[in-house]
Amino acid sequence: MARRNARTTISTLAVVLVTATGATGWDAYAQPAGPSPSGPASGGVQDVAPSLDGQGGVAICFAHRPQDKPDTLMVIPSGTIFVAHSPANGRKQPAQAEGFVTTETVTLTEMQPCGMADASTVVSRTRHWLVNPVQPQPTVTFQPVGDVSGNGLDSGFEDDESGFRAAVKAGIITAHVQAPLHDTVYLTESDADIPDAGVRGSDTHTPDRP
Repeated sequence: MARRNARTTISTLAVVLVTATGATGWDAYAQPAGPSPSGPASGGVQDVAPSLDGQGGVAICFAHRPQDKPDTLMVIPSGTIFVAHSPANGRKQPAQAEGFVTTETVTLTEMQPCGMADASTVVSRTRHWLVNPVQPQPTVTFQPVGDVSGNGLDSGFEDDESGFRAAVKAGIITAHVQAPLHDTVYLTESDADIPDAGVRGSDTHTPDRP
């Protein structure tokens, strides 16, 4: 299903949103919250105030490159899934994959390279994204791996702008969880929905090194 259709029919998708109160539905998505950053940022997430309301705050940053035009706008669409691998903590706690999905759109520029967005934890047993809820971890960097589409993930970013796809491929879009993520989205895809189901616990897209 194309993502543009998924946005307008998101209530019919085979994805379950569980709110912090235990209610099921997409109601929490209707009122995105959290302050919009004001004034130019210096490029670090420390310049962005975390969201204290809504589903939970994540700071998303865009590394402007010399070849990018000064007026380049980098739009991070709502419904973008970011994934990271939390570091291992000895033998008792191996490294785990964890992810979140943005629930509002963020526009970044050279003068404002970082911005806050509401987000929800995303869980996929098929892809082994099992950390729930995702907690604030300053040292864990998330990168975009796809969009919510139907009951799972579109890793090709087919409905996104070419500039966004190029930035994802270059690995210059990153995110850090700044505040607890209060809601959880469960992807219900099966092995058959994943192009390379033999790769367990790995991202479907590996960004190039900047």
